[in-house]
Amino acid sequence: MDISMIICLLVFLFMVISFSLNKIPMALTSVIGLLVLVVTGCVDSKTALGNIGSNTVITMISMFIIAAGLNRTQMISHISKIVYKVTKGSFTKVLAGYVIVTFILGQFIPSITATFALVCPLVMAMCEELDISPSKMMYSIALVTVSTSFTITPIGPYAASYIEDNGYLLEYGIENFQFSMFTEMSIKVWVSLFVIIWAIFFAPKFAPEKPVVPIKMFEARKRQQKEPLTPFREFVGYAVFVVVIICLIFQSFGLPSWIIPSIGAALLVLTGVLSEREAIDNMELDIIMLYVGVVTLGSAFANTGAGELVGDAVAGLLAGTHNSYVIGAIFFVASFLMTSLLYNRAVSKILIPLVILTAMSLECDPRGLMEMCYIGSMCSLITPMATSVVPMMMGAGGYDQKALFKMGWLPSIIMGVIAVAVGMTLYPCF
Repeated sequence: MDISMIICLLVFLFMVISFSLNKIPMALTSVIGLLVLVVTGCVDSKTALGNIGSNTVITMISMFIIAAGLNRTQMISHISKIVYKVTKGSFTKVLAGYVIVTFILGQFIPSITATFALVCPLVMAMCEELDISPSKMMYSIALVTVSTSFTITPIGPYAASYIEDNGYLLEYGIENFQFSMFTEMSIKVWVSLFVIIWAIFFAPKFAPEKPVVPIKMFEARKRQQKEPLTPFREFVGYAVFVVVIICLIFQSFGLPSWIIPSIGAALLVLTGVLSEREAIDNMELDIIMLYVGVVTLGSAFANTGAGELVGDAVAGLLAGTHNSYVIGAIFFVASFLMTSLLYNRAVSKILIPLVILTAMSLECDPRGLMEMCYIGSMCSLITPMATSVVPMMMGAGGYDQKALFKMGWLPSIIMGVIAVAVGMTLYPCF
């Protein structure tokens, strides 16, 4: 293990401890980690600056502005009143409604960041209406956003993902095992059903009663002016929101994912739905910098080989093992833990080749093991490094690292048990 790997591990340890102690702002912790990684050469300046200006960051900022524009209309107020009336103020029924809405959106919108950003203002408004803390609901929404987005449906944007999986197999000369459109769904749907039930009935019991850290997003909403918009601007606020959703569902009609949300955000300012100052105030730069720092750490793990080192170590544990459930569990755990360090999109780039090579060595079916990697990477919400939704959720719910771990460890274990039990039964290695 060289010095760069050690530095990466130390920066990760610093971030986790700082997030847990909460003595300095989480965004500042993240920026400090980023600067250390650049100064020590674990990542270059181009990579760090590229993360700041990445598609995901631009999309996040744009969606925050679009959410603010929606808040300026009467739409959220109307929806909140209708939901409140239908549910008669029942917390569980309200939460169930938003969980189901989030799940449905997640099957059509190919961005978990966009999905969470769309639902978040609705949940904020309802929390204000019911006079309850957002900390009781935000984890449930984030859990459903991330952990059910992989439920492959024939009509959703992920319907053709099996083609990519088959491409991996063919690249390594494996032709006797192939994915179909329903291979992934047959495993993932059971995990998703558990997540929905957990998010509605059990997650609030583990969530803090009050925010552990201040919710700046909630405070900004309360500061917004309440004067009704003109009919034209009210229409623009609705139209931008709806059009952006439709475009995201159809993957922006072939355009880069950040283009349509950016145009929508610009239109809101251009038409006066939001002032320039309001748009800037709602960019949530503290959440953005938290995300940038943790994703840069993921880049450092990949660049220095620390992530591959972890993957190789896990693969080495398989020597002499021919139990499908044991092998599947090892890859699920490896994917889960690596996602806590690397960011979920990076995990498959490291683990999938290892899975295929391991399967070739063992002369076994790689499909179940590949699914364990995919599901494991989407079940890890115990650190901000896992996905961009986690720092967003931490900011919206007022969570720190301790709260994140308290809420996440048990459902993660149960999701792993379900995934391994179902996946390795339907697609055993041998």
